[in-house]
Amino acid sequence: MKNVNLLLITAVLLMPQMAMADDTSTNAMAASNPTATPQTVSLYDQGVAASQANDFQKALPLFEQALRNDPNNPDILNMLAHTQRKIGLLDESLANYKKALELRPNFPEAHEYLGEAYIQAALLELQVLKSDGGNAKEQLEDLTNFIKDAAQKA
Repeated sequence: MKNVNLLLITAVLLMPQMAMADDTSTNAMAASNPTATPQTVSLYDQGVAASQANDFQKALPLFEQALRNDPNNPDILNMLAHTQRKIGLLDESLANYKKALELRPNFPEAHEYLGEAYIQAALLELQVLKSDGGNAKEQLEDLTNFIKDAAQKA
């Protein structure tokens, strides 16, 4: 448990603590995607509001519907991925962050959230190794040391 707590603290220190702000607003999404329909913008806006209220179960279908309306919208993909990550759909979120970044390579929020997703994945793997009893002691130690080394280099 001590190692996991250290890793959680390290993860927090590695990632900038950026709150969702103006860059997730309707105006920012509409400005970067001028072809988005009013319905899509409304769904996105409702999803952002639900996400900011930490109601990710409510946000998920809103972003999914917005994405059906506008499947190549990096803002929607990013917020859908963020929502998926928050409810534990890590594989799906990784795929959607990557697609958002393919569409808009210079997308700081998507890069931040993708990094957070990778750290979350590493922490989940640590938990798997810990729950394996003593059988994975060497692998647990190796992964813990790798994460510590990476944190020091950051």
